Amino acid sequence: QPVVGVSQLALSQQWWEWRLDLPASGNPLLDTDGSLAQTNNSGSVFFVAGNTGGTSTRTFAVPAGRPLFFPVLNNIDVEFPPPPDCVLHPGNPLQCALDFISPDLNNASNLHATLDGQDLLITFPSFRQTSNVFFNIDLPSDNLFALPAGSYPAVSDGYWVALEGLSPGQHTLIFGGTNGNGFTLEVTDTLNVPEPGTPGLVLLGALAVLGHRRFGKKGTKLDLFR
Repeated sequence: QPVVGVSQLALSQQWWEWRLDLPASGNPLLDTDGSLAQTNNSGSVFFVAGNTGGTSTRTFAVPAGRPLFFPVLNNIDVEFPPPPDCVLHPGNPLQCALDFISPDLNNASNLHATLDGQDLLITFPSFRQTSNVFFNIDLPSDNLFALPAGSYPAVSDGYWVALEGLSPGQHTLIFGGTNGNGFTLEVTDTLNVPEPGTPGLVLLGALAVLGHRRFGKKGTKLDLFR
């Protein structure tokens, strides 16, 4: 189901662009208290970051009336250098790239997401979003992958949740899970809505925070957050 007219697949890729376009210093993914939640986050949908593994507890304001989009568990493959052909899928570099990240999501476990105690994954795994084309990631010089600054093709896969604007007041958002490679995260966010917004919530869609970069002619995979 689209959110403000944008498909959730497109939003999932925009979330990665938002997160990886930012330098490692001051990146919301490394936020420990919620002070970076608003960084470059002024679009029509408010993105919520996960973490780099382990447990995070944060508090931040959420703009009134703006839908939220966040990760339960996800993965990205950034191609460096550009994707070569591969043996398993000759002529299909997209599928080759997905082979580096999707198996870990296929074997995910303990995926969970609640808002004020309400289960947001009632119809899991209906909300998986998998790239069907390469999209570009523009990395700054100080980036989370420690790659040279520049634009790189990427693919992503993951489970995402989208929510309509929350009612005014304080809300507790909890999400996390474990992928097939043993990467685990647990996020607890206290969300403060300072102005009247859309009462209640509507479940629109299901993400998190694991990344890979791929490099070399044989497509070596490197865990980003380990």
